Amino acid sequence: MGRPRASARHAAVSAATRPAPRLLLAIAFAMLATSTAAAMPMPADATEASGSAWRGSPATPPAAAQVATVRKVVDGDTIDVRIGSANVRVRLLQIDAPEVHSGPECWGRQASAALARLLRPGQVVTLYADPALDRTDRYGRALRYVFRGTTNVNVRMVAQGDAAPYFYDGERGRYAAGLERVALSARRARLGLWGGCPGTVYDPEHALDTGPPPG
Repeated sequence: MGRPRASARHAAVSAATRPAPRLLLAIAFAMLATSTAAAMPMPADATEASGSAWRGSPATPPAAAQVATVRKVVDGDTIDVRIGSANVRVRLLQIDAPEVHSGPECWGRQASAALARLLRPGQVVTLYADPALDRTDRYGRALRYVFRGTTNVNVRMVAQGDAAPYFYDGERGRYAAGLERVALSARRARLGLWGGCPGTVYDPEHALDTGPPPG
């Protein structure tokens, strides 16, 4: 899929007036927890989290909850997992990270490293499909939200500035609003790719384009 070139650089925020990145990240997660509590899925494995951490209704979880074991991180938005006896490639749903393999992009290596810190080989995660969205992409990859315990890894990557929201064909899933909120907070704080690749345009309707790696 073609990626549009950035047409303008984001204006830099004065360091004297910009809040600390850690504070903004904490605020972003607090906002997301409040706004998505009613939509939060129940874990497939009750040992993954205490009941108090999951305030959503168990009557309406996302479809196709699966417990999987991480095999490896492929890049900033793709992982290989094992489900039972099957090896499955999973594309993190509703987000996009800079490329690292074919046509490397700015912040590609950093995004991959960030996801590798969150999801280590052998770690048990829970995968959820979104009933409103496709279950696989055109490359045969499973499209899933990935939860490490109570952490929505898809959202975490965006909040850190290591990925951005991507609503393919304009389709918005259950966490779309939260993804946009944390993305805009990360952009204001110039976290991750928003500071490291200043020409990046915020456009959730299209694939992320951070430009070539510096140097």
